[in-house]
Amino acid sequence: MRSRSSFALASVIGLMAAGAVVGVTTDASSATSQHSPSPARYVGERAPLATQAKAPAATGLPTPGDALGGNETKSPEVEARQNSPQGGSNVLNGKVRPPSAASVPVTQNPNGVTSSFEGSNHFDSRYSDGGNAFSGEPPDQGLCVGGDYVFEIVNSVVQVYTKSGTPLIAGTKAFPDGPSVGLSLNEFYELPPAIVRPSGPYGPFMFDTACLYDPTTDRWFVTSANLDQDPTTGDFTGTNQVWLAVSETDDPLGAWQIWSIDTTNNGENGTPDHGCLEAACFGDYPQIGMDAHGFYITTNEFEFFGDGFNGAQVYALSKDDLVAGVEDPTMQMFENVPTSSYNDLSYTMQPVNALPAEWATSQGGTMYFGMSGSPFTAGLARSIALYSLTNTSSLDTDSPDLALEETSVATQPYATPGFAQQQNGPTPLLDCVNSVSCIGVRYPSIKSPSVLDAGNSGKVYGAWLHDGDVYLTTGTPLTGSGAAWYNTNNGAWKAIKQRTGVAWFVLHPSQSGALSASLGGNGYVAVQGANLTYPSIAVGPTGAGAIGATLAGPSYYPSAAVARFRAGQAPERVQVTGQGVGPNDGFTATGEGGYDPRWGDYGAATVTPDGTMWFASEYTASQCTDAEFALDTTCGYRRSFYANWSTHITAVQPLG
Repeated sequence: MRSRSSFALASVIGLMAAGAVVGVTTDASSATSQHSPSPARYVGERAPLATQAKAPAATGLPTPGDALGGNETKSPEVEARQNSPQGGSNVLNGKVRPPSAASVPVTQNPNGVTSSFEGSNHFDSRYSDGGNAFSGEPPDQGLCVGGDYVFEIVNSVVQVYTKSGTPLIAGTKAFPDGPSVGLSLNEFYELPPAIVRPSGPYGPFMFDTACLYDPTTDRWFVTSANLDQDPTTGDFTGTNQVWLAVSETDDPLGAWQIWSIDTTNNGENGTPDHGCLEAACFGDYPQIGMDAHGFYITTNEFEFFGDGFNGAQVYALSKDDLVAGVEDPTMQMFENVPTSSYNDLSYTMQPVNALPAEWATSQGGTMYFGMSGSPFTAGLARSIALYSLTNTSSLDTDSPDLALEETSVATQPYATPGFAQQQNGPTPLLDCVNSVSCIGVRYPSIKSPSVLDAGNSGKVYGAWLHDGDVYLTTGTPLTGSGAAWYNTNNGAWKAIKQRTGVAWFVLHPSQSGALSASLGGNGYVAVQGANLTYPSIAVGPTGAGAIGATLAGPSYYPSAAVARFRAGQAPERVQVTGQGVGPNDGFTATGEGGYDPRWGDYGAATVTPDGTMWFASEYTASQCTDAEFALDTTCGYRRSFYANWSTHITAVQPLG
């Protein structure tokens, strides 16, 4: 380990030369590991976050005509075209019957809700950094809570709130009389804007956000993925990283230390060479976890310019080194992790987080990761996988020696879900693009409102550890109504006799020798005639917990919801905590977005030591008529021309 550096954070992407201790061969089948030098580079210290707004020049409100010819939308999405597991097709096309489940009632009773407020929305994302940002979908929420603060990070903006929901970072506003917009991801990491309007230059393109608060060190940990853009053309170069920021104190508005972990894996900058086309592997979908000793990042690795898939990668870093601001944090990397359970490469190893009192201490410290079986079958999955990373205490030394193992458990049937219907309402973007008189294009196969992606990559979205048991959630199609078949070639859709619900699992791991696990329980959470998508989960000290999700269906605008449960029991009802007021109306459902109606990609859940459970979910907090949209595409500073998503933050007390 080396001493902390004092040089300032660079304002451009730069990887400083440094070395670190990196891992050894794992015990998880044939996964390989990389040796020193490390792909992690210390970038520097960023100053405390500015809370006052920077005053811009007065500008008029945008109209649909302003979108013509502009460089507005950009997506790093390559997953759908890659050779990663894509499951559930036989269930969605009716060849295999989905599971059946009883319905639980929906209520708007606020019982147990202690805080409920709108988080960042698409207006904040697009018009932070003085408007020098792209329009993006979906938000990819990260949420962490500590002390008096709530920290939310989404695509592509950061905001800090009081626990009652007051935003504390005004940000660099694009409109002088607009609301607080927070900091863009680029501002947070002190990088150049993603785009300097109107036509460049271009800076880093950051997305896939996450955060955790550690009560034992009183530090905040924040990550974002990044794809480098050519400064002149804006084309993706193929090089990419995961950026990691750790606060210097318990105040998220204070100073931060920042590292960059190269995930291109082309043999440069301390990375292994995975042989990707044009020397560009892509570390997508970074998910994070921690225990007493380590901070863990998992990615799904694709070829950026090709169709290859290399499986999940695991990066284990010394938490003590990160807290101390060490330039070369001790690190061990597990490459191209296989799955013996499904005879394939692993896909989305979801870290299992916990309150510090619940961190696993066996085997020299253990970190768990859950993995869904549904992406690996076209029909019904009937098992779920669990990985353990043991001897994590060795991250406290200069020579880490972690071991990775996998097991699987037979479960109830479940499958990868498809698409969710939503309640009909005003969709001014969709109406505009279907009117030649508006912007000159038309997508005749799309009918309003479009549908929502209900989690059709089949990942584990929620993972929590309590009393030695691992709680996991994913989405699944179920018999009923509210779901849709969707044509990704032209945006056409039709109702089907399915709905999307939550599949939950409780696993009891054992590691007296090799890793094994038994099933402590499993079940479904479903609502009649509607869908629950992108479920997160948190469990408090008493064993009571809750599942967070988006509720959407023919009678529901996309709404934030929680389903609380008592210790050892299943949820008995779904509470709406953030009522949607209109349909989602985003560009990804149109030809401009490749007929890929994005939602999610994930929510977030956490628990504070007093047992309060916090959830972040996507919903729609605004609606706008065509006439209003024609005069102001922000619809009163609520959206942009291209999207109208919002995020919602809820705190609830556990059931007794």
